[in-house]
Amino acid sequence: MDISPTIALLCALTGAPLLSSGAEPGIAGSPPAAPADAIVARIPDSGLRSLLLEVLERNPEIAALQARVAASGERGVAARRLPDPSAELTAFVLPPETRVGPQRLAARVTQRLPGGGKLKKSGLVEAAEGRALAAELEALRLDLVARTRRLVVELSYLDEARRVLTDDHATLSHFELLTRARYAAGAGLQLDTVKLQAEMTRLEARRAAIDERWAGLASDLNRLRDRPGAPVPSIAVDPAPPGDLPWEALRDLALANRPELAADDARIEQATVRTELAAEHGTPDFSVGLTYAYVEPRTDADVPDNGQDVLGLSGGITIPLWRAGIDAEVEAATQTRIARQAQRRATSASVVREVEEVLGRLPEIVRRLHLLAEVLPVQAEQALASAEAAYAAGRVEALSLLDTERVLLDVRLSAARARADLAIALIDLEDAIAAPLPQGEPS
Repeated sequence: MDISPTIALLCALTGAPLLSSGAEPGIAGSPPAAPADAIVARIPDSGLRSLLLEVLERNPEIAALQARVAASGERGVAARRLPDPSAELTAFVLPPETRVGPQRLAARVTQRLPGGGKLKKSGLVEAAEGRALAAELEALRLDLVARTRRLVVELSYLDEARRVLTDDHATLSHFELLTRARYAAGAGLQLDTVKLQAEMTRLEARRAAIDERWAGLASDLNRLRDRPGAPVPSIAVDPAPPGDLPWEALRDLALANRPELAADDARIEQATVRTELAAEHGTPDFSVGLTYAYVEPRTDADVPDNGQDVLGLSGGITIPLWRAGIDAEVEAATQTRIARQAQRRATSASVVREVEEVLGRLPEIVRRLHLLAEVLPVQAEQALASAEAAYAAGRVEALSLLDTERVLLDVRLSAARARADLAIALIDLEDAIAAPLPQGEPS
């Protein structure tokens, strides 16, 4: 495949493999790393990297598809072998009389020889099937890496949300003591304490909901690594905004790297060879045979070569007479190739859409994260401190204090959600281009 200089540069930056048939091997003639392995190798967190390697090693979906790939390789060997020879043995109940004696037994061995390169093309069909399955296997591995990373991000977000709620619960406990002190001094209302206690109860319910969701996601993660009930490691996720990249080349990189497209290419090649193989059915097959006949010596006469056995060679050829069936098979294979080509175009469009969708939402996520993580927290904390001082001085009611506290809580939770959204967007982008993103300065 002809790769533009921009794509080649991005491949060099990312270490991305090219799955096209024209891809060059790696250093010292070694094959390039598969997309999933390349992405895992670039992950800096050793705990997450170990978790992903465990998923790739233990996942039952991968094991099932690996077995299918191995089975396809064996079918390729079987498709290239000659048909088994046939053997016949005839015992004559009424033996034919010959000049040299009656024939008692006859044995024949016949070998069919497919003509027109049918065996070679059958092997090519299975080889293409094996390449398609291998590409589907890599697509599955790539998808499982992305799914596992998304689960880790969601679990990290829930851990952060739980910490935020716990900190907020402690803040409300402090405010409750403040309202009790004001009520004891005759400067406040008991209703203020009740409002704070109700808000603390709502926080406890939200933490319980987070715990329930965390358990469900942990179960999903353990299912991916085939370890039900195993403890889930705590992995912190703190993504940085992506550095400057030649974004316009990302979709081209995706079209060069995505395993789904490599699978479609293999299916198209398979359909093309099937069309040629169907046409070959119009060429004859051949057969060769060896015949042996046992002749019992005559006892009633002495003739030359008395009892001489018979040995003969035979040859045959099939006559492809019924062309309608052959033409129908060729047409069916042709239509299958057309369908595969259309599917390839649909897959390409889907890949481009995935890249464009992630690129479309990344800038807004980065802007929102900057606002929620760097600008609003300072303002919300200052507003809460001011509201607390005003409440202690009796200038505002407890409801104003609660409203200010809720604003800060929402900002902290939204910031945690924005960090998770950014991490997931970067995961989706690496999944879409089937390559790790370059490590650079944040933009």
